[in-house]
Formats: sequence, C-alpha cells, structure tokens
Amino acid sequence: MQSNSQEQFVQIPLHIDHNQTNDSNRRHNKWLTIIICMILAVTGQCIARILENYYFLHRNTSRRYVVLTQSLLQVIGFPILLFPFLLFLFKKQKQLLITSGGISRKQLAILYLIICSYMFSQAIFSTSKHRIPFRAFTLIYTTQLFFTVTFSILIFSKKIKFNRWMIISLIFAVFAGALSFSAGSSIYKGKKYNRWVIYTAFCAALFFSLLLCTIRSVFDSLISICNASTRRKQPSFAVVLELLIFSSFLTTVILVAVFFVSGEHHNIKRDMDGFSKGKTAYVRTMVGQAAAWQTYWVGIVGLVFAVSAVFSNVISVCTWPLVSLFVVFFHYRDDRYDVFTGIALAMATLSVASYLYVIHKDKCNGEEDTS
Repeated sequence: MQSNSQEQFVQIPLHIDHNQTNDSNRRHNKWLTIIICMILAVTGQCIARILENYYFLHRNTSRRYVVLTQSLLQVIGFPILLFPFLLFLFKKQKQLLITSGGISRKQLAILYLIICSYMFSQAIFSTSKHRIPFRAFTLIYTTQLFFTVTFSILIFSKKIKFNRWMIISLIFAVFAGALSFSAGSSIYKGKKYNRWVIYTAFCAALFFSLLLCTIRSVFDSLISICNASTRRKQPSFAVVLELLIFSSFLTTVILVAVFFVSGEHHNIKRDMDGFSKGKTAYVRTMVGQAAAWQTYWVGIVGLVFAVSAVFSNVISVCTWPLVSLFVVFFHYRDDRYDVFTGIALAMATLSVASYLYVIHKDKCNGEEDTS
C-alpha cells in the first residue's frame, strides 16, 4: 500500500510539470501569433493606403476613375497566400482544415456564400471614401466598432465578456479613428456630395463588421467540434489562409464578372495611359496595392482567429492615425502634421495597450483556473 501511494505521489508532479510546459508553449505561441498578425494588419493597411494616395495623386483627373478596380484590388491578391498555405500543409501532414473539420458541406457552402457577399459588399461600398471628404468618412466608418460590438453580443452572447478596460479601449479607438483626417485619397475636391454616399459609407462599416463576426463564428464552430472530440487537434493558422483563399477567390470571380459586365475594363488602358508616372509605375502601384491588401487581410482575419472580431476591428481603426502620419511624411497631399494627428496617435496607442492588457489579464485568469 505504501509503495503504491508513493508511486502515485511521484507521478503527480511530473504530470503537472508536463501540462505547465505545454500551457507555457501554447501561451507563447498565442502571443507570437497576435504580434505577427498586428504587424501584418498595420503594415498592409499603411502600404495599401499610401499606394492608393499615390495612385490618385498621379492619375488623370479629367477622366473617370475606375471604381471596381479599387474594389477588386482588395481581394485579387489571394494567390500570394497559396505558398504559405501549402507550406503549412506540408509541415504538418494531418493539418485540420475548415473543409475537413466536421462542418457539413451544406453549412460550409452557406457560410462561404455569406462571407463572400459581405466581402463583396464591403469592397464595393468602401469606395465611397473617394466621393466624400475623408473627414466625414472617418466619422461614419468608425461606427464599425459599434456594429462589431453589437453583433458580437448578439452572436457570442455566452462567450464574449466586456469589462472596463475593453470599454476604455473602444472609446480610445473611436477617438483615434474620428481624428484621422488625412488618411484618405485626394480625389474628392467638391463642397457638396449626395446623401446616398453617406448611406454607402455606413453600409461599408456595417458589412465589414458582419464579415469579421461571421468569420469568427466559423472559427468557433470549428473549435467547438474539436473540443467535442479528444482525437481532433485544435485548428492552426492554416485555417486563416484557407478561409481567405476560398472567400477571396469567390469574391474575385464575382467582381471580375461585374467588372466586365459594367464595361469598366475599357477604362483600364485609358487610366494607365493617363497616369503621370508612366505605365510601369501604374502596374507596380496596382500590384503593390493587391499584395498589401492581402497582407492586411491575413493580419485582420488572423486576429479574429487568435483573439476576437472586436480586437481585430480595434487594430484596423487604430491604424488610421499611423496612415495619416505616413501620408504627411511622403508628401502625397498638402496636409501637415497637426495636433489632431498627434492626439489620434496617442489615442490609438492607449486603445491597443488597454486591449492587450485585457488579453493578458484573461490569460492570467485562465492559468489560475487550471492550476
């Protein structure tokens, strides 16, 4: 009896140490994923906006600009994700994917159809920022934070928990986005604009929020299926690339069809010929935008996967002041670095710091519960 109890006494601490090591590695990997996704989201959005400003600065203003082309650039760069996606698959042979994770084909088809419709609508409606003053657009588009919070409460009412630090982070993010006056393109020069453009800006914010929350629901469904079975591994970052490749491909097909039906493909050559920096610079600008937007989407959807749709939206909005700073730095517009840009940067920093503290606190509480 004594030897058996002694053997059990020896095995218990070894088992705990093993679990603690796994939890520590998992925690470090989680933080590494969050940091990398934040860098990708910020870098991608900054480069995309800067190249967008560069395009509108040097285009032929006497001609109508190509609306659908700018929408298409947001999704058409998905082929660059194929290599890292295949790398994930070859690295781990038994990689859990969305298509093989237990979600029925019918449900999967419906989810992808919904995601594509949201992605298409967001890409189309977001071009409204070129038809109104960007100061007005930022005030309207910042409402995506409220939409994301509302949809998160409705969809994930039992899972999402709001505390004072998260609310503080959202308040700082709202001010950071609203004070980002010079992050947009310079196409709009009028004093009046149609009220329908305001509605499209609201629609862009609405569909972006719906897109993030729907993507999160897909990830949650996959995670819940894995938790229900002890034999299934937890999904890795490969599911982020898989979702982006499939949804971007379908959205690209739809946009290309609309692109040719509308006849906008006839304007591409004229738009290229009218570019003041030449055809080569035009192609580089377009390719650069497509690659930058995909980098942004990997970061944003990665944050939805690693944390939540709300945090992903906070990072997206808090990048606007940084974009304003780079726009002024590269002298793409006549804007100057003013006190509003400084306040917006400070608000963005405080917003991100507050939310990271929430994540850190949640992880610490999780460790206490498991110990």
